[in-house]
Amino acid sequence: MDKKAIVITGPIGSGKSKVLSIINRLGYSTVDLDVVSGDILLSEKSKEFLSKNFPSALINGHVSRENIAEIVFSDKSKLEILENYLHPKVLIKLNEIIKKNDDITFVEVSAPKNLHKDFQTVVIWASEDERVKRLIDRGMEINDIRNRIKSQPTDEWWQSIGTLIINNDLDQLEIDIKNYINGFINE
Repeated sequence: MDKKAIVITGPIGSGKSKVLSIINRLGYSTVDLDVVSGDILLSEKSKEFLSKNFPSALINGHVSRENIAEIVFSDKSKLEILENYLHPKVLIKLNEIIKKNDDITFVEVSAPKNLHKDFQTVVIWASEDERVKRLIDRGMEINDIRNRIKSQPTDEWWQSIGTLIINNDLDQLEIDIKNYINGFINE
């Protein structure tokens, strides 16, 4: 297991980005793999893949991430095609980022696949009702929320892949994150 990187993951709406901002504020290096995968997806190299597998995602030669999301979160086979294309490229980029950093890199991962097997993993957790409420507050439509939740692994899976940190209260979340980091550093 790589001690130079810690995966921060959890189901949609659990608070991964909030945790990453706390960690960043504490002075640690962070990377959001959604941003990395988005950069790859929006690159010129990906247009051939998209035109073949997701032609409606290209509008006037530009990639519509919204169209891709609508497709993949309503069709698991399309999600698998996209993941099989993106994940190897994202892993290469992640390893480059980790190698450049001498300290711990905290990595936000929405779809961890098998990363939890290679890296220390922290799962940010909140009940589904709380997550749905947060996502509605962010302006997401309920059908989109339900499709995304349905496309993700089960609650039991999330809770089994790493250290669970409950996100019900922001002050407590920050305390729990600080305690986790201190425990990890002092191992």
